[in-house]
Amino acid sequence: MFGLNKFLADVRGNTTIIFAFCLPALLGFTGFGVETGYWQFKQRQMQTAVDMAAYTGAVSLRNNETTSQARYEAHAEALQHAYEPTRGALTMNVPPSSGQSINDRSMEVVMTQSMDRLFSAIFSDAPVVVEVRAVATYEQMTDACVLALSHTGSAAVNFFGSSNISLIECEVMSNSIAPDSLHLGGSTDIEAPCFNSVGGFEVSGGSANYTLTGCPSPRTNLPRALDPYADVSPPSIPASCSTIAGGGPPGSVVTVSAGASGVKRFCNGLNLTRDYVFESGVYVVDGGQFRANGLASLVGDGVTFYLTGGANVAFNGNASINLTAPTSGEYAGLVFFADRDDAGVSHVFNGTADSSLTGSIYMAAGDVSFLGDFSGNNGCMQLVGNTVEVGGNANISTDCSGTGIRWAEVPSDVRLVE
Repeated sequence: MFGLNKFLADVRGNTTIIFAFCLPALLGFTGFGVETGYWQFKQRQMQTAVDMAAYTGAVSLRNNETTSQARYEAHAEALQHAYEPTRGALTMNVPPSSGQSINDRSMEVVMTQSMDRLFSAIFSDAPVVVEVRAVATYEQMTDACVLALSHTGSAAVNFFGSSNISLIECEVMSNSIAPDSLHLGGSTDIEAPCFNSVGGFEVSGGSANYTLTGCPSPRTNLPRALDPYADVSPPSIPASCSTIAGGGPPGSVVTVSAGASGVKRFCNGLNLTRDYVFESGVYVVDGGQFRANGLASLVGDGVTFYLTGGANVAFNGNASINLTAPTSGEYAGLVFFADRDDAGVSHVFNGTADSSLTGSIYMAAGDVSFLGDFSGNNGCMQLVGNTVEVGGNANISTDCSGTGIRWAEVPSDVRLVE
């Protein structure tokens, strides 16, 4: 009896005994905590998967792929991450079934997965179901009236000097990956909805100024814009060369016709020094230089000038140029069109304040220097070149219905919105 009383009165080892009694509860709480943390980890994995899937699907939609293709690509992206088809469903909706972005530019991805119970299985054998959702959208594409197609050129779009440019409802786009893909220098002053580039944006010279009315800051690291005239074929070039008669008294106007075929070819350049009216048609300058010198005046409605054989444009600052592209037909919207095989040819456009080029100056392989005070009729003009530099004054707008101009579309941002 004495031994039992002594044992009960002994407090040594109480901690061990209490710990032994509490250990199952402690292990239980630890097990629940670990299991809950595991479920949260899997949920984060799933959220990453649906974010990536929705973004991939929206990129596909932006690239004009079918909804079925967008769903396929989103599904494939989800499989690369946490989606396990045997554990639940993956639903992809275009447009989304709910939320703030119910439109055809958005993809909703919903993933449901059943999680195996671990410690909590002693209380229930029902699986834990986790659902996550993401929505990605792309912005509406916008029109570019200045586009450089070069993939690598430094300052592929370059605004310089003391130019004063106003772009109304049309943007600037450079396809170059260079850090200074789109460059502003000198004391240029430009207003535009937005600047866009595949590479970077740079301002140098200290006094260059820009105002963006459609985006908070220049957009960089975008996909490339497509060549709006990539499918236009060169004209059939006549075998014979033509000349322009220069007779008549001073001040008389020389009328130039494209002839019955609608295409006329001038070989070894075209040097214009007087007043000329070009009737509608296609005029091919094969080799040499297309010059408008001194007080020359060029007028033409429904005309396209095609340059090939290394021919280049060199318009003097005192020349008056008023040319309008065709509004229909194969060359609708093209007032100047250069051979795509004539890489590196430089074309210089310089004119008086009342000069007007209505249509696209399209030199896909050449370099466009726009130095004069040109504007299209009501601002309807587009500059597309391998590189484009602007050192003159211009007002350019996309309010050009009926002109035939094909505007280059600026790729839009894709972002997660829900």
